[in-house]
Amino acid sequence: MPENLERILQGCFHPKEGRPNLQKVPVSSERAQQHIDKAHSNLRAMKMMFDGDLFDWTIICGYYAMYHAVLAALYKIGIRATAHYCALAAFKEFYVRRGKVKPEFVTYINRAKQLEQKYSETLDKAQENRVVEQYGVEIITNDDAEWIIEDAKDFVLKIEEVLAS
Repeated sequence: MPENLERILQGCFHPKEGRPNLQKVPVSSERAQQHIDKAHSNLRAMKMMFDGDLFDWTIICGYYAMYHAVLAALYKIGIRATAHYCALAAFKEFYVRRGKVKPEFVTYINRAKQLEQKYSETLDKAQENRVVEQYGVEIITNDDAEWIIEDAKDFVLKIEEVLAS
């Protein structure tokens, strides 16, 4: 595990003060499904925002669709996250880096590698853009938001496939 990721996870599970932002909980397929449902709701909202030329909210909704897919993946392995950066670090460690798929399904392994390269970068980019768009006043164009439409949908669908395996 990269040293920085290890340090983040250590601080999220065992903070020096305050409550942990990552906690071991019983595995919950029900909570995972609730987060997948929320991800799909955010995908619909993202499309509505894009169609309504509300490009800043397109990016925000796309980010939250991916974030809820990450929360679903974590509940599926018994981890509850209460901070975005901790959820993303745990997702990278327990899904992307460890390739949480059945070894006999080569296509799933390849998708896990794609998650490492494309989707974890997409999620980082979406998080950065979400903060800028939510709190900034810059004018956002169609081109600025267009990338997230397909990436967010692909991300949620890939997480569903991994969880179903």
